[in-house]
Amino acid sequence: MSIAFIPNDPRSTTDLPPITITPTPNRPAARAGFNFQGAVAQKVYQPDTREFLFWQCREAVLRAIGTFESLAGNVSQWARSPNRSKLSVDPIFNGDPSMVGSRRLNAYYDGDGLRFFDFKVHAKPFFSGMSTDTVAHETGHALLDSIRPDLWGSVFPEAAAFHEATGDIMAMIVALRDAATRARLLTVTSDLSKPNFVEANSEYLSEGIRLQFGNVAPSQPRRALNQFKWQLPTTLPAGTFNDPPGKLTAEFHSFSRVFSGCFWDVLRNVFAVLGGGEPNLSRAVEVTAKTFLAAARAAVHTQRFFQEVGRQMVLVDQQNNNGQFREAIKAGFQRHNVALGTAAMLQPAAALAGEGVDISTGRLPKLAIADLKRRTGATRLSVVPHAVVGAEAPVARAQYKREVPLDTIHPKLKGVVAVSDESVLIGASGTRAAVLGAMPMADSADDEVQTFVRSLVDADQIQFEPLPTRRAAMGLVAAREAKTSDAPPVTHAVINDRGKKVLMRLRFFCQ
Repeated sequence: MSIAFIPNDPRSTTDLPPITITPTPNRPAARAGFNFQGAVAQKVYQPDTREFLFWQCREAVLRAIGTFESLAGNVSQWARSPNRSKLSVDPIFNGDPSMVGSRRLNAYYDGDGLRFFDFKVHAKPFFSGMSTDTVAHETGHALLDSIRPDLWGSVFPEAAAFHEATGDIMAMIVALRDAATRARLLTVTSDLSKPNFVEANSEYLSEGIRLQFGNVAPSQPRRALNQFKWQLPTTLPAGTFNDPPGKLTAEFHSFSRVFSGCFWDVLRNVFAVLGGGEPNLSRAVEVTAKTFLAAARAAVHTQRFFQEVGRQMVLVDQQNNNGQFREAIKAGFQRHNVALGTAAMLQPAAALAGEGVDISTGRLPKLAIADLKRRTGATRLSVVPHAVVGAEAPVARAQYKREVPLDTIHPKLKGVVAVSDESVLIGASGTRAAVLGAMPMADSADDEVQTFVRSLVDADQIQFEPLPTRRAAMGLVAAREAKTSDAPPVTHAVINDRGKKVLMRLRFFCQ
């Protein structure tokens, strides 16, 4: 039996009207799947109804994970849901009183599920789960979490922004894997250089926000075709909900546009290399998406995460495509002021103490480990072998945690720390271990962590009162937000972790 489906975004129906399709089958039992809430009979329903919403949301979720698996391999389990084999999908989530009615035009991934909401703005109904863009974005968070769970709690601005960019990129990839979408896109822009309905993300949600709040940051869709240039996050304004849409700030949704811009320009460049036309656009999407997802999996978690992913894309391209798109990738990143230069990432930068090293097994002398802890300020440190595409000698990855005090940022953060998970590549230089690329600078990293937290404070996205668990914090956050429709969505909370007050992420919001 058929269903009606909007393949992109409800605001893009003039480009791609609803179609009638056979829905995607349920997930195989051996793979990570979903518990879809609020099921209704399978049939063709009219848009803007709750019945249509269920099948629209379900189809968008399954297309997103199917697209991901065709490019990056099967997903066997989720990163942090109580049941690792299932993730709840709520087309209308009633478990969070802060999001009922017209209180919040949003959607989120909280580790347990994908949550979507219904709104009414000036008597007009909105359903965030009705947008394939929005659903694919939130599913993108969960999919990235499944391959890079270490990025969930990152307190580096670029890693948090990368999570948001990945959501937007997944929405674009899902759209572009559809042949009708590609054909229609090429009638709008034959070389992907003009604004279009694919590179614009979640137009429907932005319309609702614009009607409710006016000209605020998310009242215009984030666009991957943009002119934003990378700069140190510490040199950008923190960013708030009330900023104008075109302003670049350190707030992670805003800053994410730098990386999504890199991705779109790499796609444009790869498409140009292949020669244009719909078949070549299909090939360009596959090449760019596969390269991006492989790089996202391999990239070392550092302050300069945008650059790290770009460098990995060059290495993946060398392995998979014999370097055919090397210059296309480098030019796409350079357009947004992200210089790559992959050779430098494997050059020894600083020798560590101690003689005798076996990089292939991740074994470092005790003196080398002590030296690395001293230089980085690490509280805990482990070393594991690390595969780097194209490396001529073995490489290891040192993973370590540092506690960054937040006392100076806000009085309610006195005694609170952010735990920064960081990594550095280790190789051999003669008989000694050596840091590759560049020695991390703890002071610089602390500045960026504090910039990230300051942006959360300025946007009022922290629940300050310490609680014993993430679930308890989620309950308090929901109660707080339910009191007023103007309460901003909270993404982080202070948690009591074994007697220590620690800042912890609760969820990723779409807007």
